[in-house]
Amino acid sequence: MSLRVKYFNSKLEFKTCYRCKKTYPRDEEHFYKIKHRTTKGSYKYSSYCIKCDRDRKKEWRKQDSKSGRKRERQQKYLSTERGYFKELWQSCKKSTHGCLFRNYEEFFECWEDQKKIYGMKCPYLGIEMTRIKGLNEEGRRHRATDTNISKDRILSNLPYGKDNLMFVSWKANNEKGNITPFIARKYLEFVDKSPLLKKLTEIDDRNIENEAQ
Repeated sequence: MSLRVKYFNSKLEFKTCYRCKKTYPRDEEHFYKIKHRTTKGSYKYSSYCIKCDRDRKKEWRKQDSKSGRKRERQQKYLSTERGYFKELWQSCKKSTHGCLFRNYEEFFECWEDQKKIYGMKCPYLGIEMTRIKGLNEEGRRHRATDTNISKDRILSNLPYGKDNLMFVSWKANNEKGNITPFIARKYLEFVDKSPLLKKLTEIDDRNIENEAQ
């Protein structure tokens, strides 16, 4: 075997860490295997050995937390549509009420379908919904805002699913509680027969219209 072939084979079998300059066997025991950015289905080994990679990330996280860049990135991401609905999806799939969605894509598709009909308006109250998320100056999450988008089960005795999910404002969700469409219809029938309750409902309707304007 020629020296050139030997050298080429050794280059394939061994890899030198970019940081500590030590040479290790080119395998997953010494280097992380990562997806190739440009070639689909292809992999390559990290430029850093596993120890240096971990040390480097620890140092980066330490510097990041000190400078506040991590908080800024989180705040910015949570306010984007993707970041906001990713968080809603995490809450949905962990819900004790059950979740019939197989993945985030199915969950987000419900929002896209609803947005084609209602836009950013709350289907229940007609107010403009928002995505005010992120962290305050102390690094804690902001409290829920009345106009923020929230997920609601139409029938509260059934799990979240394509036919049992509406995205509504926090205000509408909190006021609705566990009331079902059947109970709501019965209540409205009762209100229609009561002059006093009908008058109070008309006042509430006017207040909601004023908020929506």
